[in-house]
Amino acid sequence: MSNFNLKIQLIENTCLFELAWGEGQQLNATLTYPPSIANLYHEWQQCYLKFYKNSFRGRVVDIGTIKPPPIDWRAKLVEAETKFLYEFRHWLRSAELYQIRSTITNYQLPITNYQLPIPQTNVFITCNSLELERLPWEAWNIGNEFAVNSDIRIVRKPINITKPNTVPIRHRKARILAILGDDTGLEFADEKKALNSLKKVVDVKFIGWESGKDINQLKQDIVDELSNNIGWDILFFAGHSNETNLTGGEIVIAPNTALYLSEIQAPLTIAKENGLQVAIFNSCSGLSIANKLIDLGFSQVAIMREPIHNQVAVEFFMQFSQALGEYKDVHQSLREACEYLQQNNYIYPSSYLIPSLFRHPAARLFRIEPSGFKHQIKQWFPKRREIATIGAVFILSCLPSIQDALLDWRIGVQSAYRQVTHQIPLETPTPPILLIHVDEKSLNDVDTSAYKFNPIDKSYLAKIIDKLTDVNVNVVGIDYLLDRRTDEDKILAESIQNSRQKNNTVFVFGSILNNQNQEQGLRDSIASSNQVLQGYVDKIPGHLSLLSADSDCTKSCPFTYLLALSHSFLKQQSSSYFKILENQDLRAKLIKSAASNPDNSSQTRYLNQLRLNKLTTNSEIFGQTWLYPIIDFSIPPDRVYQVISASDFLKKENASFDREQLKQQIILIGAGGYGDAGLTRNEPDIFPIPKGVAYWRLQSTTKNYIPTITGVEINAYMIHHLLKQRLVNPIPDLWAIAITALIGKGLQIILAQRQFSRRDRLVLYGSLAGGNVAYALTAMQFYIWGSILLPLFLPSAVFWFYILTRKENK
Repeated sequence: MSNFNLKIQLIENTCLFELAWGEGQQLNATLTYPPSIANLYHEWQQCYLKFYKNSFRGRVVDIGTIKPPPIDWRAKLVEAETKFLYEFRHWLRSAELYQIRSTITNYQLPITNYQLPIPQTNVFITCNSLELERLPWEAWNIGNEFAVNSDIRIVRKPINITKPNTVPIRHRKARILAILGDDTGLEFADEKKALNSLKKVVDVKFIGWESGKDINQLKQDIVDELSNNIGWDILFFAGHSNETNLTGGEIVIAPNTALYLSEIQAPLTIAKENGLQVAIFNSCSGLSIANKLIDLGFSQVAIMREPIHNQVAVEFFMQFSQALGEYKDVHQSLREACEYLQQNNYIYPSSYLIPSLFRHPAARLFRIEPSGFKHQIKQWFPKRREIATIGAVFILSCLPSIQDALLDWRIGVQSAYRQVTHQIPLETPTPPILLIHVDEKSLNDVDTSAYKFNPIDKSYLAKIIDKLTDVNVNVVGIDYLLDRRTDEDKILAESIQNSRQKNNTVFVFGSILNNQNQEQGLRDSIASSNQVLQGYVDKIPGHLSLLSADSDCTKSCPFTYLLALSHSFLKQQSSSYFKILENQDLRAKLIKSAASNPDNSSQTRYLNQLRLNKLTTNSEIFGQTWLYPIIDFSIPPDRVYQVISASDFLKKENASFDREQLKQQIILIGAGGYGDAGLTRNEPDIFPIPKGVAYWRLQSTTKNYIPTITGVEINAYMIHHLLKQRLVNPIPDLWAIAITALIGKGLQIILAQRQFSRRDRLVLYGSLAGGNVAYALTAMQFYIWGSILLPLFLPSAVFWFYILTRKENK
């Protein structure tokens, strides 16, 4: 919607047109005011008054007695109207006004092909003289010469406005005060019927002249009702009225009794402050009335510029009230009533030229808002645009790639929040995991052949295990898939056997799930299930590897879960608890012992009972991870694991190891970032670095930034979370979007019922933005304190979509 202010000043025989719009833009044009316009207007006015000669709703200057022979005044009026409008429109199409017309017609806010509503333009016309003000500016077809599909509305504005338009008070149900004046020669029955027909959507109070009623009491009743604290939305007057020079116009409230607007200015001001916005004067010659009321700060005033015949006034108001009852705004209602009169011009010639709407430039167009339970429910029904937008956001929120990207950014921001608020987990001398990175340098240091990078040279793993045996560790995880037979199988088997015999070390090897959901991993030629544990390393990116609801860990179990459970269980047992067993599955023994031992620690009991809930398990069927705990990469890596390259580990003297510290740690061996690591050469065990980890690496000054993360580092994070019982549950974006859509819709409904000045709008947006920031900060803190991840981006986008597209009746 765009607004223009067009000021027209008549100085002697010259008209000055001043167009202003936008941010200070303006155009000026000077045009001679031809005498023919005034003459043709006077001729049309005389024919109009003579045709409708009786039953006017106001005093009409005596125009003389019509003498025979009879004259066809309807034909005269039609002819006079045609001549006058032709000359008037021809004058307005003068070349001097071309730029003004073009600017009004072509100036539109940017639109797209998907915006179906026709762009609306309001032209506020202000005239400096009564002669100009009487002209039917509404009949100026500004856009006809341009092939532009736009809706141009002519609305009037007084030259003087001294009072601001107050923000209207919205009543639950619109209220109309109907003042019925002197009915001498008039009939108000149809207008009362039209008002009563609106009672489903408005409350109507009638007040007016009745035979025998005391005049002073009638005046007091009018003042009292206008001053009623409950307030009104619309003031309707039917009866006789007329223009006055200094008193703002007069309304005849009883036979031979008139009230000047200046007399009731105080109660009118009170009524405006209590919510009165619109005045409708279905009476004659209301130009001075409209000017006075807009000057007092009224939003809109509908009047008749000329005397109006009683039947025309009735027809006009019936159409006007019908449109109001259909929840159309005041201007659209007036236009439709005028269009009806124009369609019936053969019955009521020239009557469509008489009504005008005056409007305060700061006011929003009034319309009756539906009320009642059905309407309250209907308000919540989504519009097409909302269905399309929210539907698209719903779909986006269900796409795994979008979910992963949003989760990554969310945790990256969480890392920064941790540092800024100093809520980083305390650094401990012994991180729970010692990560031995088998990197390319380590393999090259022992002249490993290229073909032994993948599958890994098992003899090299044997050397690491032998070193671990010498320093006496409890739990070792080997994040390699050793399902292929190689010549080094026997060497590795001997190292494992030696470690188990000397230290009762528990080994956990990685496996993968095949098409039958069975584990495929360590070859029996290296070690059997009676000697070592085995768990699958398959995982959902960004999420912990956990057992499904009602699943049996003895059949298949996550690699990281087995490591955490073994470590937790052995902390309370002697080092000889898991002795070499024949014909007994070691994993089954661990699971059984963790479940049945009465001396289990709270950590062991927690891990033994830890399962995904059924909702999470079932959501995987639809490719979703609802409430599936995530990996908290916002924790700095040095709080999670201690890392050493395999080469440095093997070179280190035994005496330099802190043996007690190593017993408290899980030793995790895995690929350290060389390209040949992974299931195949095309699937290396290297991943894009999570933004949370990237943030911490960028803060580090001890080593170069590496833009990737290894699979074994991710596993270290998962083991850490299981040991620390740090399970962050993400609230699904889909749920948060649904809740935010309800909140946004509710706010949209509330805000649409109010009018905001520019300053109020800035305050509103600032407050909402502040609330959005407060939600983000609360979500960040809740992540740390409550281990709940609340979505930020998509819910915020949905919220602002509703706020920025709220319906404003302007």
